[in-house]
Amino acid sequence: MVNKIHFGKRMSVLRRKAGLSQTDLAEKLGVTSQAVSKWECGNAVPDIDILLELSHLYKVTINEMLEDVDLLCELTGKETGRSGIAYFVPEQERDYNIEWANEIQSGKWIKRNWEYSKADNAYMDGVGKQIASCDGIILEIGAGPGGGYMPYILKANPDATVIISDLSPTVVREWKSFLDKSLDSPNIYYAAFDFCNMPFKDNSIDIISDGGGIGNCEGIKAKALKEAFRVLKPGGKLITSTGFVNKETLAALPEEAQRVLTQKRPDVFEDLYEDTVLAGFSKIDSVISGCWYTDDDESTIADLARSLGVNLKFTSYTRYCTKEQ
Repeated sequence: MVNKIHFGKRMSVLRRKAGLSQTDLAEKLGVTSQAVSKWECGNAVPDIDILLELSHLYKVTINEMLEDVDLLCELTGKETGRSGIAYFVPEQERDYNIEWANEIQSGKWIKRNWEYSKADNAYMDGVGKQIASCDGIILEIGAGPGGGYMPYILKANPDATVIISDLSPTVVREWKSFLDKSLDSPNIYYAAFDFCNMPFKDNSIDIISDGGGIGNCEGIKAKALKEAFRVLKPGGKLITSTGFVNKETLAALPEEAQRVLTQKRPDVFEDLYEDTVLAGFSKIDSVISGCWYTDDDESTIADLARSLGVNLKFTSYTRYCTKEQ
């Protein structure tokens, strides 16, 4: 069955990419602009003769216009299934994560964070626009309940092709449930996987957007960076944002806090530049974006810092890492 809403949104995107107004398209097809509006609003589907003309005009097949594409199957070889989510980890939340996952649901974190992203944020809006300007497949890794850069990408371009992913199946399901109601875009896809072991084919992704996923990686961060390099197309970019605690901040902490942090989370003192180079990225541009504090965060490191009675300061940066041709 054709999803008329999705068909209409695809028609709108194709028309705008062709540089046509609804009136322009109506004149080319010999129909009224009201008919074009009905197609794009999902109230009607044109007959086969018009579909054939549109196919020639936009240089796409009729099936591509009418049918939703299982992009994740094309990229991984695994069908998404009826849930609309591709699972490469167990669908059930990990035992140690259940309490956190329940808090996400009961506290409506997804809705709250989506609403927060609507406010003006010059830096995040700017990065989101840069990513959204890519006319290709955008993979948001480790989206988390905050969504990483994804809300700002969709804010800049609601028609962007985005794969929203996280290790937590609950996070992915919550984002799908929310965005199905608020956007219902045919260009948003959902996957649960470990980004230290990405399921995608080599050279298949245009941009990887990482709004903090690698920084909170539960596996080996160097491996996640190598995986990012592997799945990116030549010329593709990893746009990654994370932070680290510098030596001066560490030295100012109580001795017990220093001992516990360096023992349990030595990774928070790494800036990952060398690992990024070793992953294969030879062109790396870094932009210091400010700082953030664990008292204002909901990550596992923030929970640890609070348990130690300290408020850690992280230096934040965004890196633009290109996989050169």
